[in-house]
Amino acid sequence: MTTGRTASVAPAVLVATGVGALVAAQSRLNGDLAVAGAGTLVAGWLSYVGTVTAIAVLVALRGRAARTARVLRHSGRWWWFAIGLCGVPIVLASAFGVPLVGVAVASVASVAGQTVAGLALDARGVGVPGRLPLDLRRALAALTAIGGLLLAMSSGSGDVGVGTGGAVTVGVLLFLSGAALAGQNAGNGAVTRDSGDPAIAGLASAVGGTLALTVALAAATPAGALDGVVVPGPERWYLYLGGPLGAGIVVAAAWVVRRLGTFSLTLAVVSGQLVTAMLVDANRGLGAPWTTVTSVGAVVVATALGVARRPRRRGTSRTVEAQDEAAAAPGE
Repeated sequence: MTTGRTASVAPAVLVATGVGALVAAQSRLNGDLAVAGAGTLVAGWLSYVGTVTAIAVLVALRGRAARTARVLRHSGRWWWFAIGLCGVPIVLASAFGVPLVGVAVASVASVAGQTVAGLALDARGVGVPGRLPLDLRRALAALTAIGGLLLAMSSGSGDVGVGTGGAVTVGVLLFLSGAALAGQNAGNGAVTRDSGDPAIAGLASAVGGTLALTVALAAATPAGALDGVVVPGPERWYLYLGGPLGAGIVVAAAWVVRRLGTFSLTLAVVSGQLVTAMLVDANRGLGAPWTTVTSVGAVVVATALGVARRPRRRGTSRTVEAQDEAAAAPGE
């Protein structure tokens, strides 16, 4: 029983850590696009448009375009798309907050928000087959992860660009944005349950986020938000890969959250981000301080603790895979 359960959880953990690597790469690409002249708002909008396009291409290549359109038309709910709004705050808050407080502080604040919200959402059974009440193991995992990130922050990321009051304000904004992102992941898990396809969840979420940023762009244009915006040409095509990476992130996360829960998904993603960052630094010949190595180890341990308890549907032995296949069957 234990061996089978471990075998079924392991792929989800690997996919989630891969999502963390994609998140690290996407953040870098979107940041470079913004600095290259697009600006924060336009760079975020272009990333969302690229995500929608990439998921649409994926759906078409899988031969599920007709089924996807049918599910969205007959079974889709407004909240499927509204979930995408939960991903917008972290994009804007990070772009605003990182230059002011640094990457380390921003990461701790946003991950803390995701962790707390993930525990609460799992306890209520949002996006997972059954409730995952807070227990000693999960509480220990949360404290270990946040402690590891605080240790990494202690290694220093330079002086922050705001005073204590400003740093607290930015930290609160990032904490709330992280909590909203956890809500998006859990919501996409619920859409995956109802539609039987994580690609549908990802598409609806990306469309919602794109519409929200489009409205924001339209509202900000009269105020001069687009003045001086320069969109890089095709010779810098790689700057636009943040969108396709976003497609992989949102679809994979929608699949994983059903198997691990929002809290464990967050831990595994953060683990993937930290390991990727450390490998990139090693490839560039940069040594990692002991605080960074220790924090990576702490988050990896926290991930192992967090995934030790997998979501299970109450009153049935059906697997998550069987439940999702059952949900998809009527539309085939």
